[in-house]
Amino acid sequence: MKGKLAVVVAAMAVAGAAQAQTVNFNPGATVNSPALTGFQTSGAQMVGMRVTATFADASIFQDNWRDLGGGNHGAQVAGRFRLSMGSTDDSFTSNWTVASLTTGGPGLRSLRIEGREGRTLFDTCWPVRTDCANNNDTGTDGSALGWTFSSTGGTYGGTVTALYTNIVSVGGNPPVGDLFEELNMRFNADLGLVAGQTYTFRADTDNSRFDAPPPQIVPEPSTYALMATGLAGLAAISRRRRSVVKA
Repeated sequence: MKGKLAVVVAAMAVAGAAQAQTVNFNPGATVNSPALTGFQTSGAQMVGMRVTATFADASIFQDNWRDLGGGNHGAQVAGRFRLSMGSTDDSFTSNWTVASLTTGGPGLRSLRIEGREGRTLFDTCWPVRTDCANNNDTGTDGSALGWTFSSTGGTYGGTVTALYTNIVSVGGNPPVGDLFEELNMRFNADLGLVAGQTYTFRADTDNSRFDAPPPQIVPEPSTYALMATGLAGLAAISRRRRSVVKA
């Protein structure tokens, strides 16, 4: 698979009837996944992801992705926020839904989704991460086609800024540039996502083995031979030193 991480930060701006978005990409810290375990990921297959919500008054609430009942999986804190997707929905084609559950208090300002805890990673379009309509390459081997964060609807009418960070490598290979461990989004309206408002978006995910140990590199036979030669040399030097001391 050919791929190149050439740009540290790229941006995409898409204007809709009532919404606009900007998507940024920051490699951050490289995270290794020993292997991908699936590219057709449903809402139920992301259990454990950590979701952190920050409100306009700087209050912070956190929950792990779980079964919410009623055929949905997600994260929620009563009276604060809810991020969800259908339990059997495929993240490549389905919407995520964000809802502000406040009753008149400060609006939801940002969400941070950390996929590693749920053995989940975010798969963006490739080779042009900002042009999903003309995606013609699967990027990292085994990841299939991805879909970059894009607004799809809801009652929120402000702009949204999304940030992918912590680029993912697979099997100890250099990262291609399409997989990320974390997705952040910020609601830019003056009050954020306020009471009763919803926002829907698309963002593809894959499953990985983040919990497995990193792959061990097996030395080539020539490397073993070189190591043996080096050890023999050290042994010879040690013997000579002992002979000199005895003399």
